[in-house]
Amino acid sequence: MIDYAVDATWRPARLRIQTQEHRLVLVADAGRLVGERDGEPLEIPYREDLGYRSPVFNAVTANRLGRSGDVEALSLETETLRDRPERQRYELQGPERVATPVGAFEATVWRYTALETGWTARLCVAGDVVVAFEGAYELISYEPGPRGPFPS
Repeated sequence: MIDYAVDATWRPARLRIQTQEHRLVLVADAGRLVGERDGEPLEIPYREDLGYRSPVFNAVTANRLGRSGDVEALSLETETLRDRPERQRYELQGPERVATPVGAFEATVWRYTALETGWTARLCVAGDVVVAFEGAYELISYEPGPRGPFPS
């Protein structure tokens, strides 16, 4: 389970991740992220960008940036929820109609690169939803909720 809340400028406000083995809760507080990991208190210097094995984190960073740029994200390890810095690049490619198995979306296309490994992929974001992420994620089911975006 992932619960990721951001403020009006797409910066982290609260993050909760629950796996079978681990639990993490972080809240932004005066220039730091405070909370707990597996019941142990945790305090981390604030980062505007967080990373975890879910496309929601890429959608938040792309929306926050709004233009090409490099970020120093706080990446959370999938298995342990341990944090580590990770340099990422988001290169804005522009608007494009993107076909998915659930329909086509008007999306903003990015080129994402994990700078330490060089892994790069095409990332397509429609509103607050990643509708395509080459080699990492495919949208196969979707319920738009009251605010969309809506496929056609």
